[in-house]
Order: sequence, then C-alpha cells, then structure tokens
Amino acid sequence: MGSSSSSHSHKSWGSTSDRDRWSASPASPAPPAPIPSTPHLHPVSLPIPITNAPHLHTVSLPHPNAYSHQPPVPHQPHSSTAHSSLIVLHPLLSRGPNIMFNITLDLACVQLRPDCPPIRIWEFAIQPKVSRMIIIISELPAWTIEVVNPHGITVNDVLLKIRETLNRGVTSHEMQMHKPSHAVNAAIDSFRARSRADQREHALGVKRLDFLGPKFFFVGLTRARDGSDSWNIHFSQNI
Repeated sequence: MGSSSSSHSHKSWGSTSDRDRWSASPASPAPPAPIPSTPHLHPVSLPIPITNAPHLHTVSLPHPNAYSHQPPVPHQPHSSTAHSSLIVLHPLLSRGPNIMFNITLDLACVQLRPDCPPIRIWEFAIQPKVSRMIIIISELPAWTIEVVNPHGITVNDVLLKIRETLNRGVTSHEMQMHKPSHAVNAAIDSFRARSRADQREHALGVKRLDFLGPKFFFVGLTRARDGSDSWNIHFSQNI
C-alpha cells in the first residue's frame, strides 16, 4: 500500500517554541562547569519549562520524622496511558486546520500548515507519552483503530495506523454485519465514485473507508466522553 514508508518528507501546510516538549529525542542541557575550591558537585539536568502549564499551588512539606509514622503506599499497576486529567494531545492531531490528511492517499501527500516544520510529525502524539492508543470511529463502531509503540506513540504512528486500518478491504461477512442495508448501498456508491477512474482501486473492491461516504479528510481527535482512555476520530468532506 506504500503507507508505511518512514522516509517521506512531508510538505508544509504550530509554532516552534514548544517543539522540545513534544520531541521524541530531546537534547539534554550541558552540565555546569565545576567551581574552583569547592567540593565536587554532581551535575543535575534541569527540567525543560513547559509553557501554558496549569498553575500549581505550593504545598508545605511534612517534618522528616513524619515519614516514620506513615503507612506504606500501595503499589499502583502500570498503565499504558497517562491519567486523563494530565493528557495533552499534539496540536497536529487536535481538531482544527493544522493538517491536511486525505485517508485515501499515501502519507507522503500529508500537508502541514506553512509555519509547521515537517519534523513535528515525528514528535510524541500525547504528553506524557503513551505506548498504546485506542481510537473509536463513531460512524464505524465495528472497527477500532489501535496504535501501539513501546517507545512512545508519535504523530506519524497515529496517521499511519488510521490510513492502514481504513484502507482494508471489507469481507462479505463484514458487509452483512452493517445494517441497515442503506449503509451498505451508500458504501457501494462511494466505492464506485472513488474507483471510477482507477481500475486498480476498482479491482480491490469496497474498503472500510467507503462507509464514511465522501468524508475522506481527517479533522482531528477528541477525548471519548465515556471517561475511558480512548479517543474519537472525526472526518470531513473537505478542509
């Protein structure tokens, strides 16, 4: 399908001030020079400031002896996603005119805003980074998009999985699952219109994306309203 090539350079279609925040491989600051005639101090990397972060109130620390009277903290199981109240979605995946992504085309055709460097597509999709994302298609509840990257999911991972999942062919069993029948008829009409000028596409038959009708443009993700860690995906007929 050609969608998995990772060497594509994307055309420019925001700002660079928060680029380090999303980078999949941020550079560490240089350690301070040692001060003469003073004890050796181990260099400590300072945290990178995060812009637009919520205001945090100061909290008084307890007396050191207080810890001896505190019960042990129970072990919390590791989650592949961060706490919902702390999650921040990358701007390229948020709803808005940030990206032009036609799911019928290869990722090389993705266009970003003019002020957005193409390298941002390789930044983490979510902060804090996560290793697994579940994306729900409200128009197609039978199919769910699952994105996995143990090193941290990037924007490119999300776009690639969206295209890969929706460009799969529909089996006869899956066609029967979609009721009422007018949904199937609409998908067949969409397939005919999409493949009319392309015999190779016509030979591949109906795809999942045909059930979206003419809405082939990705317009962003939003958090699911059921309180889960999943995301809803949105499409439009045009940008």
